[in-house]
Amino acid sequence: MIRKKDKVFKALLPLLLVLPLLLTGCWNNRELTDLNIVAGLGLDRTDDGRILLTVQVAEPGAIQSSSSGSGGGGGEKSKPVFVASNEGETVFDALRGMLAVVDKKLFFSAAQVLILGERLAQDGIEEVLDFFQRDHEVSYLMDVLVAKGATPDEILRMESDIDDIPAVYIQGTVENNISRGTVKKTMFIDLVKAVDCRGRQPAIGQISKSGDKEIRTEGLAVFKGGKLVGWLDPFETRGYLFARNKVQSAIINVPVDEGKVSLEIMKSKGSVSVAIESNEPSSLIVSVEAEANVGGYEAKGRIDSPESLYMLEEKLGEEIKKEIAMALERCQKEYASDIFGFGTYLYKYQLQCWKKVEKDWNDVFKRLPVEIRVDAKISRVGIVRNPLRKGE
Repeated sequence: MIRKKDKVFKALLPLLLVLPLLLTGCWNNRELTDLNIVAGLGLDRTDDGRILLTVQVAEPGAIQSSSSGSGGGGGEKSKPVFVASNEGETVFDALRGMLAVVDKKLFFSAAQVLILGERLAQDGIEEVLDFFQRDHEVSYLMDVLVAKGATPDEILRMESDIDDIPAVYIQGTVENNISRGTVKKTMFIDLVKAVDCRGRQPAIGQISKSGDKEIRTEGLAVFKGGKLVGWLDPFETRGYLFARNKVQSAIINVPVDEGKVSLEIMKSKGSVSVAIESNEPSSLIVSVEAEANVGGYEAKGRIDSPESLYMLEEKLGEEIKKEIAMALERCQKEYASDIFGFGTYLYKYQLQCWKKVEKDWNDVFKRLPVEIRVDAKISRVGIVRNPLRKGE
């Protein structure tokens, strides 16, 4: 319970910092009652190509309730958030038209999440990035996600039983799945940098609906030339994150003796490089070092012998290698999109070679062979060396 409150407080910190400034009346002469504090926003395209802007606005009382972790009390409880939407020819047009829908100026600096619709992402995200970079009130620390199988408007209108502010609930699921290695955390500032990065295409975390009141933040949206071209599933996403040195923690189950072993990744280090022959790229190389502990053992025999540990390390290495290979296979053969940054490696360390292939890098990347090197170690097996099994 303490950990949950800590995560909620961390997610709400930008909102909590804003409130005292507004309440004093000294922050740009704005009163709290003059603003709608946006907790989450979404952007999509309609059937006729117009921009659809959706905002989720948090009431000040809901912010205080979420930060304290209280679930309610006596008396009638006001609605914690309201959601409004508006269409326009451009993002700026949709935002200005929103003033006719809401009663107060929208305040974006405390926004927790920006959700991009699948249709908008397929058309291109340059306009969105351009607008938000020009707006000085937008938070560069808000999480960016791409909706799959649902629109941003549908997701932001969902009511959550977990948190009074659904945008905070969404942000919390992102943090939880980062610890599982199944989603990529992409803040707005990260996306801006990725779009301008030489030799690497953007990749953004995925969000989808899972029932009427639940969402899932797993998987990855793959971009090419600023447009959405496809998706990676959670396991492919983890392979990508291993290669990009972005795995903080993960649980990997490996099959052993008609059973399985759950291994918890404690440390991970990944990198990508490109082998060069005659000033031409000859192969793509992924190198990963991983250290894990045994979290659960449901198989026969001992697990503390050198032979058993070596076997587990081999199995873990094979599983990590398989996930990386799946991610690379899809990005190379299906999407021709280098989200891993092999091109960036060439740009930084083999500039003359990069200049030769830069214009055709997507095609070059697509056909290069891959070498995946994984060094996996098991640090701890726990106290129980001989697992108890039924019938024994």
